[in-house]
Amino acid sequence: MKKLLALFALCAIALCSCERSNDDQAQGSELMLTITSEQYMKFTEDGGEGIIEFSLTKAEGTRTEDTPAVEATCDAEWIKINGTVDNRISFNVDPNTGAERMATIHIEYLSQSELVVISQAGGTTISTTFTATHLGGTYYGRFIDQRGYNFFVILSDMQPESIYTKPYAATEYRFDLYSGESSAFNYTHRIPVGTYTIDHRRSGEPYTIDGYLDCSYLLTGNNTSTPYLDATLVVDEDSIIADIKFMDGSVHRVEYHGSTVMEDYSEPTYADISPVSQYTSDINFDVKGGTISAYYRGDWFGIGHDNWFLHMIESKNGGFNGVYLIFDFLVPKSLGGFDNKEGFVGEYTIFSEHPESYDYTIPEGRLRDDSQQLHAWYLYCVNGQVDMSMAAPMKGGSVKVEKSENGYLLTIDSIDDNGNKIQGTFEAEVSDYDNQSVE
Repeated sequence: MKKLLALFALCAIALCSCERSNDDQAQGSELMLTITSEQYMKFTEDGGEGIIEFSLTKAEGTRTEDTPAVEATCDAEWIKINGTVDNRISFNVDPNTGAERMATIHIEYLSQSELVVISQAGGTTISTTFTATHLGGTYYGRFIDQRGYNFFVILSDMQPESIYTKPYAATEYRFDLYSGESSAFNYTHRIPVGTYTIDHRRSGEPYTIDGYLDCSYLLTGNNTSTPYLDATLVVDEDSIIADIKFMDGSVHRVEYHGSTVMEDYSEPTYADISPVSQYTSDINFDVKGGTISAYYRGDWFGIGHDNWFLHMIESKNGGFNGVYLIFDFLVPKSLGGFDNKEGFVGEYTIFSEHPESYDYTIPEGRLRDDSQQLHAWYLYCVNGQVDMSMAAPMKGGSVKVEKSENGYLLTIDSIDDNGNKIQGTFEAEVSDYDNQSVE
């Protein structure tokens, strides 16, 4: 028990305080929430009821019926919030037949946010405690058949080499996580705070760990891989703690304390050896006819805006030859989604830095894993294949989409990463609409 206390003493309680808004001040700036009970609570494997006590400074003199109530939430299924009565938050912890586990209860009041850490002993004793000194991995975004955003995380005692190899002497615990939050257009890739649990169904749901043996596993020695039977991983602002059970019955506790921004160890991309574009002069084109495919993907990037992905090819009848353009159009969600087949009509700006608003914007062209073109590209196909010698990411400029007698007319005025102009028009009908939204 003393050992358990020592371990969890390393887990810092993040006390997040935000500057109050004018609305908050209007409701009573003298009200301040303070947790008066312990902010780290331990439970036995039997579980039971817990009480969080708090005070509201000067509440008696200033609180009104319009003042918001104190709200408590927890993502862990084994913790049930009962409610708040007389400055006391009641909750219940379910019995635990597995490994030791940990979760956080989030307490919100006006603009304040507090955390209470809950740990529970398990029926299995921790057999190995591992302290990770390095964090690595890569962010893969969200795929069509998944609801979560994919973070591949490496916790190691040595500097990771890549997602495919490791230093021989290193011990690496690897986790294929799915979060409810996106890291789109944020190339630092901070792992979202939350509690992640193993999922052998491979659902790709938020806050799960892909339990497939080639996705989440312990890697030792000469790339000896040992899959997880069960795992729970808790990510906080400045720590990651995981409890992992293996087929032989052993349970490993993995602790990491430090920045939760991943060093991205994905393979180098063409963007890393910039410029990608091989053009030495301006690109001009004028396509009339061809084929446009429009895919509605909902809030694909997790930024509160709808995404229409359009790709257009100069050739007709299913062939892939000639000018090939792709765009990720970001539009307000109020436009009606997939039911509005003209929802992508508008004038767009291509951005590289985060804009104040994503309304009618397009992310700059980027490459993933040397071969996948993302967001905004001028391409050219020969015999069904993209010729990278005639490929150019769009790094700025504008795209106008409007209805025409022949379908839709796109007018492009952009630049590539070599500073060449990319200017032209593309006019064709939409031959294919597809709803790929995962919402």
